[in-house]
Amino acid sequence: MSAVREPIRQARRIVIKVGTRVATESDNAFSSGVIGSLVRQIAAHMEPPSSRSFIIVSSGAIALGLNRLGMVSRPRELDLLQAAAAVGQSRLMHAYEHEFEAVKKETAQILLTSEDIRGRTRYLNIRNTIFTLWSFGAVPIVNENDTVSFDEIRFGDNDIISAHIANMLDADLLVILTDTDGVFDMNPKTHAEARVLRTVEKVTDVLLAGAEGKGSSFSSGGMESKIRAADIATRSGVGVVIARGEGLDLGGILEGREIGTWFVPSVRRMKGRKKWMAFNPRTDGAIVVDRGAERALLKQGRSLLPAGVKGVRGAFAMGGVVSILDEEGHEVARGLSNFSSEELEKIRGLNTKKIPEVLGAEAYFDEVVHRDNLVIIAPRE
Repeated sequence: MSAVREPIRQARRIVIKVGTRVATESDNAFSSGVIGSLVRQIAAHMEPPSSRSFIIVSSGAIALGLNRLGMVSRPRELDLLQAAAAVGQSRLMHAYEHEFEAVKKETAQILLTSEDIRGRTRYLNIRNTIFTLWSFGAVPIVNENDTVSFDEIRFGDNDIISAHIANMLDADLLVILTDTDGVFDMNPKTHAEARVLRTVEKVTDVLLAGAEGKGSSFSSGGMESKIRAADIATRSGVGVVIARGEGLDLGGILEGREIGTWFVPSVRRMKGRKKWMAFNPRTDGAIVVDRGAERALLKQGRSLLPAGVKGVRGAFAMGGVVSILDEEGHEVARGLSNFSSEELEKIRGLNTKKIPEVLGAEAYFDEVVHRDNLVIIAPRE
């Protein structure tokens, strides 16, 4: 066992993301051999003494649908993709149900769009539903709701969904299964000497730049999206393993063996509402702050006051999730605004005591964003 992977041994809530090329064969038929093996391993670790809880985020619906519709390449047209998803999703769930029935485990289908994560009420409802399913010993199967989603409400791929699900559930581990042995130090397709990175302490812009590119012609992700998902998860304290799905040794991963690439989680775990704010798929607007306010937020742990606000971007209501930007436009924090964008335009740059004079006596908030409703966004290197 690798000492650096010791936290994996304690993992009890585990999210497993299955990529399209893992869930399907080269002809886009369901890969029953690979998924059957995965299901049997999951079932074994759900029993005592492990008694772990699992949730699967699975791609493959569009590929299965294209197979049934006789299409040999992934189309660009949204209506064709949505039609394929409609055909393939039921077949994907049926295939998972068949495999889990063989090990006497129940499954449940959950389809998401980014709006389900963005809205706090929906977010909590989904979280509670999953916990209830776990209490019955069921394994939820999650996928993006491709049939109804469009650009404005899409995640874009299931890698990012898996990271949000891991954060939502306060998971201990996210395992992203793909068709490679992990993250390489260079492109293995063009460099025979490429080696798997066994440990990544922190996701950097350099690492992301080296992983740019899409996956197969039937998938929507690629290694870049997997690393971005790992970045989201590890920043909130969830460890991530990216590994090959075919021939998977799940037990070996859970024992801390050097399988795939291990992304070390942040020591400090974000909690509840702050985690939801930090990794929300979208914000309602932005607030630009001056150097003094930036220093107060980042170095002194203060709330954001009107005096430090230089500009307001977008239209948002009181209580909206806003990005807090420095003077160069870099996001340094996120929070819940105590004022609407219209109100904030009127009081930006003013001393707190001036707020009632401008907005009326009922304007009782001193802070634009209170420290309790604010989370710092650490920059990548």
